[in-house]
Order: sequence, then structure tokens, then C-alpha cells
Amino acid sequence: MPVNSTHPDYDAIMLPWLTMRDVLAGEEAVKLAGIRYLPRLDSQSDAEYLGYKSRACFFNATARTCDGFLGLFFRRDPEVKLPEGDAGAGAALRAFSVDADLMGTSLFTYSKGVVSEVLSVGRCGTLVDWGGIATGHSGGERAYGVRYAAEDILNWQTARVNGRNTLTLVSLREVLEVADAVDPFLVRHVETIRVLRLQPVSGVPGALEYGVEIWQRTVGSWELMDLHRPLRQGKALDQIPFVFHGPRNALPAVDKMPLADIVHVNLDHYRKRVTH
Repeated sequence: MPVNSTHPDYDAIMLPWLTMRDVLAGEEAVKLAGIRYLPRLDSQSDAEYLGYKSRACFFNATARTCDGFLGLFFRRDPEVKLPEGDAGAGAALRAFSVDADLMGTSLFTYSKGVVSEVLSVGRCGTLVDWGGIATGHSGGERAYGVRYAAEDILNWQTARVNGRNTLTLVSLREVLEVADAVDPFLVRHVETIRVLRLQPVSGVPGALEYGVEIWQRTVGSWELMDLHRPLRQGKALDQIPFVFHGPRNALPAVDKMPLADIVHVNLDHYRKRVTH
């Protein structure tokens, strides 16, 4: 199977996800989709259908509901209790709460983004990575989070490891912006897939360690560009540091979208609110 293979649950839910994204994007995206959301009437010409679509009224009740729930959840700022002290866990978590993703996003704002995605499509994920930053602390490196949309979590596998269900593989799609070597104002978009995998440790029966593969799309195929083992204090990790976010739990299984029923009613209202 190619590296960009997708999970069966991903394939089954992709169309509802795309519908939700279009509806949340608003009237322009919904009308741009044409007959997908507003079927053409019998014997309508192209010009007649265009006029028919332009007269249709789309009231975005879904987006308003999503925004309302988000405001309800965060009507009060969350309280975060951090360990005391200017060193160790206290300093590390304090830095994380101020900048959760190494892009200046506070933990509060990051959490709000996660909840927004879960309200929208019922799913997203966070990879906890480790990288360098000028923190002023020893080593200059710390943990940070990277959020992935539901559509970018392509594949996943679990297995029974030491008596518990463990995530053993996750495939994540990323689009990198690469500056052109000649024109500094020209940016190319390069599709890559980051594969997080638990692999057996050579010579240690039953032991697993975390490894990362970076694949990049080339002409007609995928090429392995990098293979490495992230280390923490010189030791490999025995778990994949990836967390699924869902409306009911943090399991890998795809859950129903919280606003799925509202989307159907919203689109039905759109189809009926047409001035002939």
C-alpha cells in the first residue's frame, strides 16, 4: 500500500466533512458547489440555473450555532494551575502556556482552536513535538503542540501492547511552503506525509520505540526523505506523542459530527428558499 493510503473510516466520513466545511465557509462556497447542494430543475438551461441559484437564499444557521457554542464554552477564561518555581516543570509549562505551538499561540487560544475544530467536524489531533527555541533555559529546547485538521489525519492503526490498546501508526499530511531558488517572491507548495510509527527494538523482545518518516511527493510517486528517532534526554520514546480530539472521547475512531443534523436542515432550508 502507498504511504498516502487512507483509513476506511476516513474514506467513509470525508464527504460529510467537505459538506460541513463548505457550509461553515458560507454562501459563496455553498453556491460555488452548484448542483451538489442545489439540484438543477428539469429542463433548466445553464442561464436559467444560474439565475435560479443566484436567487436562492442561504442563511448560515450552522456557522451561527457553532460560534454560539464556542462562545458558550469559553464564556469564562479557563483556569490553568501550573507548578510553582522558575525551573523544571514549572518553567517548562509556563512557557508552554504562553506559547503552545512555537508560533506565539497561547494555550487558551490553542485550546479554543481545538474546540472549534471538534465542534465543526468532530475531530482533530495534536502532535507533541520537541524543538529548538530561544527560551533562555538550558538546552534551548522544549515541547510544543502541532494541530492537525481531521482531513490531514490520513491513516492510523492500534494494537494490543503490554495489555493495553496502543496507537502504533499515524499518517499526517502536511503542505510545506518552499521558496523558489531564483525568485524569492515565488512560493511552491510541496505535499509531504509524516508517518509516526512504533517500531520493534532490535534485540529487545516486546520493546517498541517511536520513529518518524518524512515522505515527499515526487513525479508520479512518493519518496522517503528522512527517517529519524526523536529522543528525550538521550532515550527513544515508547509511545507516539499524538492525541486525538473528539466530541466524546480521545480515541482514534471517527465520531459523529456534533452539528451534523443542523447541516442537513440548513441545506434543506437553502434548497427551499428559492424565488422562482
